[in-house]
Amino acid sequence: MLIFVTGASGSGKTAVIPGLAKTFPEYVVHDFDERVQPKKSGPRGRQEQTEFWINKAIEYQNVGKDTIVCGGAVYGEILACPSIKQIEGLAVCLLDCSDLERLERVRRSDETPSMDMLTWSSWLRVHAVNPEWHPHVITEQGYNLMQWENWRGWRFGDERWRVTVIDTSGKKIEQIVGLVTKWVLSVQASTNLVLPSSRQDEDDLLAED
Repeated sequence: MLIFVTGASGSGKTAVIPGLAKTFPEYVVHDFDERVQPKKSGPRGRQEQTEFWINKAIEYQNVGKDTIVCGGAVYGEILACPSIKQIEGLAVCLLDCSDLERLERVRRSDETPSMDMLTWSSWLRVHAVNPEWHPHVITEQGYNLMQWENWRGWRFGDERWRVTVIDTSGKKIEQIVGLVTKWVLSVQASTNLVLPSSRQDEDDLLAED
């Protein structure tokens, strides 16, 4: 199983790593940015980094281990990565918070808040529930091996588009860890973790029948 805990700057996605690693010792827990800083290289760098972590998760999967990756991955990019269909189970959540709280958290971390930061968090918020929302934001100028056809054409309300949004507004780190822990436990208990398929995949299966 591969679990992504995602979000924009200030959402709490990095701060929860120590707590998740302690709560779930059976998982391999990684920081999405521990290898490089993909946000400095645009969509292509972030997408290549996402593919890297999917391949690491496949390595862990092959020896019976599950993976949690916390960081700036994007759901539509995860589904379009070349290796994603080798993953046996996928779950993704988006940590989100109010704009004012995000600005304050970012200031406390010694980063400089920007309009681009708020614009990105707003886009992620809608993308989490609607695959039709300006997909060019991630599909243009990206990694050339991305397979956008995995979900291109999916509509708002498509049950295959599965992202859990967790509101971290007004929450302390330990509370956010608690919310994410509750979600991970629900993922573990779920029997519906098959990878979302494309319409073509479904048509092929019907043709075989």
